Amino acid sequence: MARIPMIQDGDPAAPPGAREFLQRIKGATGEEPFNSLRLLANHPERGSALISLARVARDESGPSRTLKELAWSTASALNECHY
Repeated sequence: MARIPMIQDGDPAAPPGAREFLQRIKGATGEEPFNSLRLLANHPERGSALISLARVARDESGPSRTLKELAWSTASALNECHY
C-alpha cells in the first residue's frame, strides 16, 4: 500500500486544487497522468513548480533537444535501464 495517496482526477473526495492540477496535465499531454504526477497532485503548487523547472531544463537550456535525447538514450542503455 502506498504511503502517499495517488489522487484520481475523477475522485469527488479529492481536493479541488489536486483535481485541477491533474486536469491541466491531462489537457497539456492529452493522456492520463502517470502515477508520479498523481502523487504530485497532493501538493499542486509544488507539482506545478517542479513541472515548470523540468520544462526549462528540458527545452530551454544547454544543448539541442536532439543531443539531450541522445545523451538520455545512451545513459539508459549503458545502465541497462529499459523503462
